[in-house]
Amino acid sequence: MRDAKPPAALRRMTARVGCQCSVGSGRRRYTGSMEEFFEDSEIFVTGGSGVVGKALIEKLLRSCHVRRIYVLLRPRRQMTADQRLLRLRQATVFHVLVAEKPQELDKVVAVPGDVSLPGLGIDPAMRERMRGVSLVYHCAATVRFDEPLRVALRLNVGGTLEALKFAEGLPNLRAFVHVSTFYSNPYLKRVEPKYYSSPMDWRLCLRLLEEVADDGMLNALTRKLIVGFPNTYTFTKNLAESLVNDYRHRLPLIVYRPSIALKISLSYFFLRLTIRRLVFSPSLMGAMGLFALVGAGILKTVYLGKDIRLDITPQDIGIKSMLCYTKRGSEIYQRGPPDELPVYLSSSCTHLPHTFTQIAEQMDTLDLWRDVAFGKNLMIPGCHYTDRRWVYQLLVFTKQILPAATIDLLLRLCGQKPVLMSAVRKAYQTLEVMQPFMFNNYDSPGVTDMDLLSKEHAGTPFNLDAFNHPDIHGLVIQCCGEMLLSIRTHLLREDPSTLKRSKIILRTKVILYRLFRLFLLYKLMRWLWTSYSSQLL
Repeated sequence: MRDAKPPAALRRMTARVGCQCSVGSGRRRYTGSMEEFFEDSEIFVTGGSGVVGKALIEKLLRSCHVRRIYVLLRPRRQMTADQRLLRLRQATVFHVLVAEKPQELDKVVAVPGDVSLPGLGIDPAMRERMRGVSLVYHCAATVRFDEPLRVALRLNVGGTLEALKFAEGLPNLRAFVHVSTFYSNPYLKRVEPKYYSSPMDWRLCLRLLEEVADDGMLNALTRKLIVGFPNTYTFTKNLAESLVNDYRHRLPLIVYRPSIALKISLSYFFLRLTIRRLVFSPSLMGAMGLFALVGAGILKTVYLGKDIRLDITPQDIGIKSMLCYTKRGSEIYQRGPPDELPVYLSSSCTHLPHTFTQIAEQMDTLDLWRDVAFGKNLMIPGCHYTDRRWVYQLLVFTKQILPAATIDLLLRLCGQKPVLMSAVRKAYQTLEVMQPFMFNNYDSPGVTDMDLLSKEHAGTPFNLDAFNHPDIHGLVIQCCGEMLLSIRTHLLREDPSTLKRSKIILRTKVILYRLFRLFLLYKLMRWLWTSYSSQLL
């Protein structure tokens, strides 16, 4: 979609912001600070109830002096959008904001709707009310790797299309930020901050939703359609980027690609704040869910390559950089539609050279699992990491399936509902669909323009100083310890006052486990001695 000249909406945006630009070297640039850029803005966020969305809303309210934030919320489970907003405001990520600026949360407005519906399902009255929106953050997506193709296409591609159509009706739009993923082009060994053409046409894929009504047939086509992609998630995120690229001459669009979003705050430790100020957005999805299973003694082994790096986007770094890129992208469009779609990366591969195994083994060495012992644990926390398939399968059977099956059997005999085998099965399936990422490192320049951003925003609420810490490895280890504490307190909802008792229980389990191993060793040695003695006689 290459228009001869920018559409009216984009021309109005360019004219409007012209008064905020200074002329120098023949190029117009926005001269204000980050706070001035966002001040008094009306912002629309899709996916606001997700991990990234909640962290984004919190940072906007805490540091940006915005006028209003509209959040798209789908009514569900007999809850209206307003009721879901009330629950959203109670999330852990907003605890600091509630304590320091409780009035800021009143700026958040629930917008009943659904990304899978035409026009996002927003009624005309609300659409008219939102005409003052100047910034859009499209965070809504299904992040399940094994999602059926129909669902993934409808949400990740169809939802993006509807969000773009909605944005075309915003006369004051300055930037539309599409939150993608670092892994949207998994067939590449090195990812640069630029757009890569998609091997499939997004229009054709959306037509399949209408023309192929049979889910069985569509699922059968999945393997052929996603050649080069390990799962439907990366495939549909790739298509969504292609869709956004086609709209770049019609709207001020930006693509942001974060790597694995880990709910840790490096800035917290860098600034040495008190523990109560740590802001987490806990979720059982992704890496945090796997850490929770390890701490609960359910996940005992992981199959991955020894040299695989822990490529993460810490929550605070990810949100700060995304806001910085919003301002930068808007400045690009002030000069007219760019020839290439502005794309920004957030990857730690150039800042955290340590492998996942090194980080995990260091956590075991420092006994982080025992320092934040979970009350709800099955076996002793800890995990064995191997790159040998047969060892992995053996450990899955002996350390996960057998204990879970035994305890579930006991629960059935006691008239209780079995739960452990289901958790073990889901953990196994999750790791299986993640296999392409467990044995491949993806190179990149790291955080786009990291040095420049660090210099520009040093000493401000948008600083990225944590990645320049002299002991970044130790910083990540400390953050992981605090993440485990957050899992215990906010996900498992365990009272902090029970931590001491949980440590004692875990210590007792360790002693009993060691005694049991000694007993088995004694039995084995006795059997061997008996067998040897009988042969001598």
